[in-house]
Amino acid sequence: MMNSLENDLFDMPDYEHTEDESFPPLPPPHSPGAGDDENDDLANGDDWTKNMGQTQPEEAPKTVRRAVKRPQPKLDAQRLTSQRGLPALRHLFDGIKFKGKGHEAEDLKILIRQMENWAHRLFPKLQFEDFLSRMETLGNKKEVQTCLKRIRMDLPILHEDFASEEGIVRVHIMSRAC
Repeated sequence: MMNSLENDLFDMPDYEHTEDESFPPLPPPHSPGAGDDENDDLANGDDWTKNMGQTQPEEAPKTVRRAVKRPQPKLDAQRLTSQRGLPALRHLFDGIKFKGKGHEAEDLKILIRQMENWAHRLFPKLQFEDFLSRMETLGNKKEVQTCLKRIRMDLPILHEDFASEEGIVRVHIMSRAC
């Protein structure tokens, strides 16, 4: 019985006298952001192109990060001439009564407070002083000047104004026809 165990133990192959297989060296890792310029590798002394016949593991496709674009609203001539902009000033002071002579400071305070409220509703990111300076520069734009002229002459400014006037004209024409 001792004999069979000894035979099994000693019948193992002799690994001490075998030679290891020779594998080619691995190519150097690619550093991030570096171009695929092979001349740089040759300049460094790394010539791994001699093993081109062997298959290399394919690189996994890199995931592309998409930047979420959230455009910030700007205070421009288009916003200033929109429905909440200069045309809203026509009806801003409808419900306010000024006290008149002798109370000019209080009336001015009410007027400024209403203007600050209007400016904040139009563009909340700017302080009132910054809003006023931006409006001074926008006042030179042709679009803003045209809007102000239409307001002064009491002409329609917005599409709703045009639609309502067309409706009035149609009703007026229809009443004449009857």
